[in-house]
Amino acid sequence: MINWIYGPPSGGLGGEKGSKVIMEISVLFFGVLAEVTGAHRKHYRSIQSFGDLKHRIEDDFPEIIHYNFRIAVNNKIINEEPLLSHGDEIAYLPPFAGG
Repeated sequence: MINWIYGPPSGGLGGEKGSKVIMEISVLFFGVLAEVTGAHRKHYRSIQSFGDLKHRIEDDFPEIIHYNFRIAVNNKIINEEPLLSHGDEIAYLPPFAGG
C-alpha cells in the first residue's frame, strides 16, 4: 500500500533502458486535493517519468505535499511507482471514509 505524504520517491521511470520517452499524461484530483489545486483535471506534456510528473505537480501545487494521498493509474490503485505510458490517466486520491 502506498501512503505517501510527500509523494513517492522520484525515480527514472519510463526510460530506464536508455530510451527517452516523452509522454502526455492526464492527472485527476479528487476531494480535498481538487480544492487544494483548484483543478479536477490537468494535462501535462513532455513527461519523461513518474518522478518528472511528481515534480511538475509539486511545482504547480506546492501545498499538495502536506496531504496524504494514494495514486491510481488508469483506474487501478497502485502500490509502487508506476511505469507510465503516453496517454495514461493518473488520479490523486485523498483518504476515503464512509460506510
